[in-house]
Amino acid sequence: MSQMSIDDLARPVARNTDPDTSHAAARYTEPRANTNRALALRVLAEHPGGLTDFELAALTGLQQTSIGKRRGELRDGGFVEDSGERRASPSGAQAIVWKAKSEGADS
Repeated sequence: MSQMSIDDLARPVARNTDPDTSHAAARYTEPRANTNRALALRVLAEHPGGLTDFELAALTGLQQTSIGKRRGELRDGGFVEDSGERRASPSGAQAIVWKAKSEGADS
């Protein structure tokens, strides 16, 4: 993967083949997504032991599904990685513990 910055994650959230309504929704939600990606990365960086998506949601005040999507984008961009650890989720199922990469995005 080529070097990526957090700003590179500001890509449209609609595909070229999606209908106009999806592109309109992407324009509406993208500024919030950028802010929430930055928030997720900051909170993960502040917790070097890592966090599950549920813990990340509790610390950010966002829904687990919303912050999990932003964390996934950070993973795809090379900013976040699976720590290899698992912790119990609220349901008792094991959840991945994610951590910010100390060196930033993959080269």
